[in-house]
Amino acid sequence: MLFLISLALALAFVLLCGKILRKEPAPFYVLAAILSISAVCVTQFHLRGLPAWLNDYAVAQLTKGTLATACWAIVMWTGALPNGSKLMKYFMPVRGQLSIFAAILTLGHAVGFGISYIPRWLKTPDLLNFTVAAVLMLIMCPLAVMSVRKIRSKMKPKNWKRWQRLAYIFYVFIPVHVYALNLAKARQGRPGAWFSLMVYAVVFIGWAVMRLRKWYLTAKKPAGKAILNAAAACSGLVLVCGTGFLARAQQQPEPAALERTAPEIAVAEQTDVTQIAGSAAATETTAAQTSDAKKTETESTGTTVTDKTGKSDVTTETTASAAAEAADAQNDAQEETPQENDAPQETPQQPAVTEAPATTPAATEPPVQRVYQNGTFSGSAYGYDGMIYLDVTIQDDQITAITITSSEEEDPWYLDTAKGPVIQQILATQSTSVDAVSECTFSSNAIMQAVAQALESAKN
Repeated sequence: MLFLISLALALAFVLLCGKILRKEPAPFYVLAAILSISAVCVTQFHLRGLPAWLNDYAVAQLTKGTLATACWAIVMWTGALPNGSKLMKYFMPVRGQLSIFAAILTLGHAVGFGISYIPRWLKTPDLLNFTVAAVLMLIMCPLAVMSVRKIRSKMKPKNWKRWQRLAYIFYVFIPVHVYALNLAKARQGRPGAWFSLMVYAVVFIGWAVMRLRKWYLTAKKPAGKAILNAAAACSGLVLVCGTGFLARAQQQPEPAALERTAPEIAVAEQTDVTQIAGSAAATETTAAQTSDAKKTETESTGTTVTDKTGKSDVTTETTASAAAEAADAQNDAQEETPQENDAPQETPQQPAVTEAPATTPAATEPPVQRVYQNGTFSGSAYGYDGMIYLDVTIQDDQITAITITSSEEEDPWYLDTAKGPVIQQILATQSTSVDAVSECTFSSNAIMQAVAQALESAKN
């Protein structure tokens, strides 16, 4: 759908501004440069807060290069149109200027995406996309420079035409690049990918068939065109239908991460229940032993043991009885002892019966030293083609929730596919070192890195 919108805009631009573009191309080149720089800034500085419609239908045409591809499609089709036709007479005079305009837009797309994509293509490795992109740039840049009117006027016509033949290689590599990127998406069953690929197929296969038809008419000059036209139509239809057949969605098995997640969760839950039950039993046993020890100590020493609420574990009768017996024994001893003189003796004071001090409550366990603070903490990391932001909720050193708050992914399918399995694995294992989802490696790794960043900020 985005490419159809870009085609409509490119056609409207040529039809409305074609004559001005041919006479005064410099302002349009400056405009293309501004748009290209804006595309690079958007992709590299991760601008947030843009309205959804602006990001999806305007910015994406520059960052994804669909507007530049639409301009190249017009340039390509101009050479495939029948000689002498009205459309060719209108588009041919502006073809050179339009190709320079498209080249500047393409540079913005190539620089913006190349900064992040080329290292990935080399690391993965994705040699097809890397080779095609490199060939496109190596051909486009010199041809665009030689298409500038002042430079072209200083070259010999034969040399200029010889160089311009390289443009056909460039035209062939454009659909190869588009197919390489979109065919895999369509086979994955991604929404809208099959339709987009079919639009590209109609445009570029149609151009190839029409260009070969024109070459045959010019070289062979057949008497009739009916058979040639029928053969061109049939071949084009077969190629387009073949593309649709190859691009049909494949039934993909569930990632291995999902298969392991359910058992891991079950084992983890069973382990937690067992640990909790064991802890409860141990606590009850300890409490019973402590109570028995207190009672034994009370019976042997006659002391009063109080709990935290101030209530006695045993009655104070034992203490009072012991004190009375001690006093009687002391009085009997005084009566039996002879007095040495008649001096009055001080009556010995009875020891005051004091209530035995309450024993201190059992020592409380020291507070648990936790690794992480409780609460919700944020993290972010760069995914497939944009930043991913998430929140991690921690309770008692356990990750209890992971929420994707926002994303700048130009292609959100990768994040949507990866986030479910990866988040489930992290919650089940309580670790950020889990398996990445197949075909979504960059988004999977970004989720792990963002969670790790959030955990780092939550440390005590």
